Amino acid sequence: MRLAPLFVLLLFALAAYGQEEQKRVAILNTEDDGEPQLEFTDLNYLNARLREIAVKMLPEDKYSVMSVQSIIDKMGSKENARKMCKEAQCMAEIGRKISAAYIGQARLGRFGGNFTISMELYNAGSGVLLGSFTGESKNVPGLLAVLNKEAPQMYSKMPGVRAASAAPSVAGGISGVQKASSYESDEEKQYVVNLSTDPSGAALSFDGVPSSKCLKTPCKAELSGGNVRIIAAMEQYEMADTTVFISRNNQSIAIRLKSNFGVLEIKPSYLDGIGENEKWSLDINGKAYRSFENKFSPGKYNVKLNHRCYEALSFDVGINKGSREVFDMSSHLTLKKGGLSLSAERDGEPASEPVFVNGRRVGDTPFSDAVPLCSRIEIGESMEAVNVVLKYNEKVKYIHKSNVYVPVPALEDSYSYERQDSKKSSNASFWVALGLDVLGAAIIYAGYGKEQDAQNAYADYNIRRREPSYYENTWEDVESHRSSRNMYYAIGTMLLVSGIGIHIWF
Repeated sequence: MRLAPLFVLLLFALAAYGQEEQKRVAILNTEDDGEPQLEFTDLNYLNARLREIAVKMLPEDKYSVMSVQSIIDKMGSKENARKMCKEAQCMAEIGRKISAAYIGQARLGRFGGNFTISMELYNAGSGVLLGSFTGESKNVPGLLAVLNKEAPQMYSKMPGVRAASAAPSVAGGISGVQKASSYESDEEKQYVVNLSTDPSGAALSFDGVPSSKCLKTPCKAELSGGNVRIIAAMEQYEMADTTVFISRNNQSIAIRLKSNFGVLEIKPSYLDGIGENEKWSLDINGKAYRSFENKFSPGKYNVKLNHRCYEALSFDVGINKGSREVFDMSSHLTLKKGGLSLSAERDGEPASEPVFVNGRRVGDTPFSDAVPLCSRIEIGESMEAVNVVLKYNEKVKYIHKSNVYVPVPALEDSYSYERQDSKKSSNASFWVALGLDVLGAAIIYAGYGKEQDAQNAYADYNIRRREPSYYENTWEDVESHRSSRNMYYAIGTMLLVSGIGIHIWF
């Protein structure tokens, strides 16, 4: 009678020992890493199928497949479980956190327009990869076929699992019915799509193949229906790699490129306008640039600025992606200078004259000091320009010689004498011109008298019944009077015009 309780305790101990020997197997939720992602119901079905195959293949006395709820309870919440499934880098670490001896997970992706599936199974304690498989298909049912074929082979590599028992149970029902099918084209449907990038001008490739008709955006291209991998590349921008689902004609696809450059802006400046008619020369890393605003890839650059009138500037600048570096020259300018020794002479004698540099008085002659190369140098109260050429970091000597000045009173006396002579000359010219005018008018009047005599003689010529000799004499009188008239008119007109001309000239 005493042995019965001991026997019962032994049975409980053996049962507990068997329970402790069962190793937990965790199959995490299947994740989709592609775009566009599958519906949650499709992913859930694939995950459920992986669990079902594991339950049918793994011996019950050695393994127990953890339920979805038990995995969630171990991780704390459903959201935390999803986050760990997506972000964790080590599957074995997750297995240890949820007290699982073995852990596996399937992930979906895209390649060449097809769906891909890959799964890995780890020993959570040692982190050793026990088995894995990969496959691809054009649709979700095809992925299920890959899973049904490959998952049993993967589970069979677990300790104590025979390969012979890896085959899943055969589904009941009628199958394998065959019938003739009508012809279907194996060519994929093509669509015309509109492609653009921001900024424009990027080179495109489709599933790794560039298009000869779409070398730069914006452009149009004929693409196969379904997922197409598009890569956009442009200098000074990051390469964009995206997968787009093509489903209709005139579908518009816009890709935004991220800049991979920084901007260097240089603001030229001048002191008091000196040398502003000449531009600064810009050299960056040994290359000349005409623009003072340029884009550069991230890196270190050496900048040099030169000008005839200013000391050279040199500095280093670091360019980062998306940055804008601005260099304002106004606070860094230094004028180039040369020495000037300036003297003045007037009438061969040394003279003291005020000296001006860029409109500002800087001293008197004799003058000696450093002067900016491109300065405007003037001398004297009248600020007469000094045509001296300065030399950089050298001293130049120059003597400014002034013209002889004529006293102002002497100039006024000479002017008065000239006015008196001019007045006398003008009076004489007036009387000469007046005499010519009177004489010319008198001769013209005499010509008018000869015109009257000619008319009277012509009237006598027209009287009839006279002797023939009378007509001959009378006609000679008409011709004589006309000749005299023409001569008087010519001489009188010439004299009159001469008189008028003298009036105008003087």
